[in-house]
Amino acid sequence: MINTIIDTYHGNSINMQEVKDGGIIAIIHKATQGRLFRDKTYHTRRQQARDLGLLWGAYHFSTGEPVDDQVENFLSYAKPEDDELISLDWEPSDGPDMTLDAARAFVQIIKNETGRWPFIYGGRLLRESLLHKTDPILANCPLWYARYRTSPLGIPTQVWPTYTLWQYTDGNDGPEPHHTPGVGGADRNIFNGTEQQLRDQWPFTKRENDAVTGPGFHAILHS
Repeated sequence: MINTIIDTYHGNSINMQEVKDGGIIAIIHKATQGRLFRDKTYHTRRQQARDLGLLWGAYHFSTGEPVDDQVENFLSYAKPEDDELISLDWEPSDGPDMTLDAARAFVQIIKNETGRWPFIYGGRLLRESLLHKTDPILANCPLWYARYRTSPLGIPTQVWPTYTLWQYTDGNDGPEPHHTPGVGGADRNIFNGTEQQLRDQWPFTKRENDAVTGPGFHAILHS
C-alpha cells in the first residue's frame, strides 16, 4: 500500500511544485457539485499538475438534484481525458442527498457517455445504504472508501471485496500523516497496491474493450 494521493478542491491553497516535491503522485480534484456548481480552480490546477507529470482525476460531489443535470454539469465542465480518473462523490450534502437509485443511475449514465465506469467515493452513507445488500451496478465501480480509522472498517464486502483507494484522513481526523507539503492539512488516500501498479493502472477503468484489472475492483468486460 502506498500513501501518495491527495484529493482537493477550491478551498485548498496549493503549490503544485511543492506537492510533487513532497512525494505526491496523484491528485483527484473537485470539478462540480450538483447541477450547477463548478470549481473555478479546476482547469488551472489540472494543467499545472499535468505539466509536472502528476496523475490527475476529477470528482463530482453529489446532491439530490436531477441526475441527468448532474452528469451534464460534470462531463461538460471536467471534460475528462481517457487517462484521468473520474469519480462520483456520494456523501451527505447541504440539501437533499443523492439516493441509492440515483447513484446507480449516475454511474450508469457516465458509463454510457464515456465508455467507462467511474469510481464511487463514500463513507457512512455508502455503508448504510448498502448494508447487507449486493449491487451489480455499483460493483462495476472501483471503491474509493472514506474511513478515518487505523483500518478501513465497514466496507460492504458483498459489493467490493476490498478498496482500491482509502481516504484515511481529512487532514485533521484519522491516522497520520495529515500534512501534505504544498497544501497543509488535506484529504490523503492510500492505494491498495504498489507505486508501479498505481502508475500502470491509473485511471483504473478504461473504455470497455481496453479494461484493466487492479486491486479492489472487478474488471469490466461487458456491461
